[in-house]
Amino acid sequence: MRKRGLIALALLVACGRSPESPPAPAAVAAIATEQTPAKGDPVEGLRVAKRVGCTGCHMDDGRGGGFDIKTPEGDHLVAPNLTERRTLYDDAGLAALLREGKTHDGHRPIGMPVHMLQRLSDREVADITAWLRALPVVANQGLAQSSLSPASRKQVEAGTYPFDDDLPDPGNVPPAAPPTEALALGRHIAMTSCPECHGRDLTGWGPEDPAPSLVVINKAYTPANFARLMKTGIASTGKETATGSMSRVARDRFATLTDAEIAALKLYLDSR
Repeated sequence: MRKRGLIALALLVACGRSPESPPAPAAVAAIATEQTPAKGDPVEGLRVAKRVGCTGCHMDDGRGGGFDIKTPEGDHLVAPNLTERRTLYDDAGLAALLREGKTHDGHRPIGMPVHMLQRLSDREVADITAWLRALPVVANQGLAQSSLSPASRKQVEAGTYPFDDDLPDPGNVPPAAPPTEALALGRHIAMTSCPECHGRDLTGWGPEDPAPSLVVINKAYTPANFARLMKTGIASTGKETATGSMSRVARDRFATLTDAEIAALKLYLDSR
């Protein structure tokens, strides 16, 4: 609306005409408030960043290195220092990185779960951006740099690289804010938090992957036990999860969920 108004005003001036009457100052302020995106909240941004795994790979202080793996193919993938990399992006660039996998220089952010992060709302992206901008600069001189083997580089160039987590889905339209209705909120939390480990449809990555189908394993949990799992990492058996991975992830990431968010997530998984 504001853009259309400015265009109309420009056309009137170009034609030698003036607008009939300028809008009242209060109306102008209301329009500006409606059209100007609200600045993000760094505290909420840290909470969202934990839930979706940013702090797991890049650490709470952004220094990077939480994700550092070497593949059998000879690739070395390392989560970079965000307090350095953020200077390469304006806010729109950060949104494009999270949602479209577009880096500042056009390379693919291999290892970054864009297929999951693309579903974050405008509000959540703004909050993560505010958290990232607020981080003090941290030096991490021993941090390795990501590198691909010659064979993997050729696959990337040919579009045949077998890992595509860093590629977005075509036509994705993220919401302005997280849903408020419980079932929709549960789906939003699930699809922006769980596919990285449990598959894009939450039914797992296949028989060779240890992460189970959430649709199946959820049936073993009462609402109370599910809430305990999310907050403490203790499974329905009263012990750590089978591999310990979900227990660690729950304590590091999902303990930040509110009671209402946990209930909404359980409601959605029960509906599957």
